[in-house]
Amino acid sequence: MFGPLPQLHRLLLVAAALLVGIASGAWVAHFTPLPVAASVGALVGAVAGVLLAYALVHDFHARARPLRVRRH
Repeated sequence: MFGPLPQLHRLLLVAAALLVGIASGAWVAHFTPLPVAASVGALVGAVAGVLLAYALVHDFHARARPLRVRRH
């Protein structure tokens, strides 16, 4: 989605998505009337954060480069 980013920027983006996912999952689990522990909400938020991070940094339009074949 963001295109080719330097390695540090991609790592920071993934870390931010994970932190937001974990915090929001724990917050939602804490304030819902369902008997769900905050740790389960954090786990669900972490999975959502990983999926979001993958969608943010993955280049879906990248084409595979053909392999070179050397003939001797």
